[in-house]
Amino acid sequence: PSSANGNSKITPKRLICAIPRRELHPKSKGILITTISVLRQKKGKFFALAQSELGDVYKVTLQMSKEDKTVVTHMTICLLDTLPIGNGLNISKLALLFVPAEFGDHGLYQFDAIDIEDSAVKFTSEETISAFVKSGESSEDAFYASSENAAAIVPTFRPTILRNMHKVFTLDSLAPVTSVLVGELAGNEVSPQFYTLCGRGPRSSLRILRH
Repeated sequence: PSSANGNSKITPKRLICAIPRRELHPKSKGILITTISVLRQKKGKFFALAQSELGDVYKVTLQMSKEDKTVVTHMTICLLDTLPIGNGLNISKLALLFVPAEFGDHGLYQFDAIDIEDSAVKFTSEETISAFVKSGESSEDAFYASSENAAAIVPTFRPTILRNMHKVFTLDSLAPVTSVLVGELAGNEVSPQFYTLCGRGPRSSLRILRH
């Protein structure tokens, strides 16, 4: 490929793919991936789920070379759904996803759709490399290191309700407990109750424990 001015040839050194981002995400800030999980499928196929620090879950699909199965020739990143931020993503072959939440209750989800590349918000490695070539930037590292460049080329989205999965089970969790009060405040019980402030931000809750 040639640069924008046509004077020199640019040969990309690596395969890279920019990540779709939220509409209101600052252009000067990148996307931080906090956890990733890989599911191996039949016939040597596999895909990965990656979650950002905001809770957005992306499906990462890799296409391997037909001649050498260790060489990646194409990458697609598409938005799957937005979930509570988790410490991990545990995928089962029964189309279930368990998310041990960082704050608040854990969740078990059932996939309704996973082959979403045709309809989801997505971006590909070809589009990313094409944007670098057309930019005329001489340094590949400098172009990819700029959050502004990524924000200018990727599609954006607004977080919505779950579209490609649904919750089937909730596992209660008090973590983190930020404050505890022990007392018989109900007025008609023999044993005192534990009043706990749990969670953080929009997942905060007041819970009463009895024994």
